[in-house]
Amino acid sequence: MPKTILVAILEIPGTALSAVHGLTDLFMSANRMLVELQQTPELQFQIVRWQLEQGQLSPLDTVEVAPSLVIVPPVLEGQAYLEPQPMVCAFLQDLHRQGALVCSACAGSFLLAQAGLLDGRKATTHWHLESVFRHHYPEIDLDINALLLSDSDLVTAGGVMAWIDLGLHLIGRYVPPSVVQALGRFLVVDTGARQQSYYRFFMPEMSHGDAQILKVQHHLHKYYRPKCSITEMAELAGLTERTFMRRFHRATGFRPAEYLQQQRLNKAREALENSRTPVERVAWDVGYEDVSAFRKMFHKQTGLTPSQYRERFSI
Repeated sequence: MPKTILVAILEIPGTALSAVHGLTDLFMSANRMLVELQQTPELQFQIVRWQLEQGQLSPLDTVEVAPSLVIVPPVLEGQAYLEPQPMVCAFLQDLHRQGALVCSACAGSFLLAQAGLLDGRKATTHWHLESVFRHHYPEIDLDINALLLSDSDLVTAGGVMAWIDLGLHLIGRYVPPSVVQALGRFLVVDTGARQQSYYRFFMPEMSHGDAQILKVQHHLHKYYRPKCSITEMAELAGLTERTFMRRFHRATGFRPAEYLQQQRLNKAREALENSRTPVERVAWDVGYEDVSAFRKMFHKQTGLTPSQYRERFSI
């Protein structure tokens, strides 16, 4: 009789059902792959869904053994992950104390943080939720570029579709690499390592209400190629340099030079995705006179060289 690895998937209001059903299919496919490759497998995965409804948390499926894995999937509708969830927190804390591996994908990391499980840990979430996460949990070491961060007892995954990477990672903890590779071939998914920084996009805050700073932002979006000094930006905003610097950072979360750099790299990514313009010309077009500096900064921000980025994402 194979050992049962019970996987608990937690559904709160707004949970991405594609992730819930996709994870179920992924683990069930792993079971079939184990049978094909091992004839008499030593383990099997079983899924049980827990649902939070009207403040009550209850299983939707029969629970035969204690969960070995707990997954909080992405949330696509509403903001239940930002609301106090005492039942969910108690559930996660209790299973973690019992030795379960507690995991999240995308906004699910907010619930692990609310439960106190990420205190003193490094974690990731969707890059679009970075500022919200840092606001609510400033003490947590957030690595927004990582697609997946793994400890022996906690795993956080970044993007909405990172549940695929998470599921493959969890399956790989229990089965040989050959099974994971065979599963990837069967599902036609990439089982190689990736980073969320490949997909991160510059989306600056524009609704902060500071009209003078917004004027400068619009200027930088339109005229990002030429050099623009702090003095010129401050004059455009009608502020002293010191006041401008303080208000710009408060409104956008960036220093002006960092903001301009992000805008230039954003435009470089667009050019690499949509044209065959040589990398050197792309660097020049977005405002970099030193191509070497452009390559280093691009790699630092994305985890890929410009050529690697183009090969992976160009149309």
